[in-house]
Amino acid sequence: MTLFDKMVEDFKTANAVRNDNAVHEVMQQIALAGLARGGFFDHAAFYGGTCLHLLFGLDRFSEDMDFSLLKPDLNFNFEEFFPAIVEEFKLAGKDVEIKMK
Repeated sequence: MTLFDKMVEDFKTANAVRNDNAVHEVMQQIALAGLARGGFFDHAAFYGGTCLHLLFGLDRFSEDMDFSLLKPDLNFNFEEFFPAIVEEFKLAGKDVEIKMK
């Protein structure tokens, strides 16, 4: 069993709706860990509904994650942090590919 699978299994509760979101929430947690290890939060803050849910237990689920730069930076490139996210997923036992839309 991979770390990813264990995280999903540990996440499951008696709440069927929450269980449906387990994979998505674990993916959000892993992506945030990758961003943190990659230094993203030296440049940006995580906020919004998903932040409130993951960090403070707000009883709601949201698939989007909201970020804001701490200060204006016209040269900021979010794609520079993709390798850190991919590596974090790899450490959890999942191979992922990220593409900018």
